[in-house]
Amino acid sequence: MSRPFRVLAATVATLMLLPCLGFGLFGLAASQEPGVGIGATIVYIVLDILLLGVFVVIWRSALRADRNLPWECPACGYDRRESTGGPCAECGHVAA
Repeated sequence: MSRPFRVLAATVATLMLLPCLGFGLFGLAASQEPGVGIGATIVYIVLDILLLGVFVVIWRSALRADRNLPWECPACGYDRRESTGGPCAECGHVAA
């Protein structure tokens, strides 16, 4: 999957999850009404923290470094399309 597609997917996921975070904060404010126990407040805080964690995971996976292409050396990324085998001409890494 290409990097621009991953970033677009992360943006869409964030836009879909953002209202959930807003409703969670609204629920936190609503849980402060008289007669509501501290348990509801703690649940809203934990759920909001978990939702923020989901945002972080989505964006870290979207922005991760791309893997080497099949013709690149796995150690240094040197283009080995013209080589006939053996160790990498740049770093000496021997492909398995």
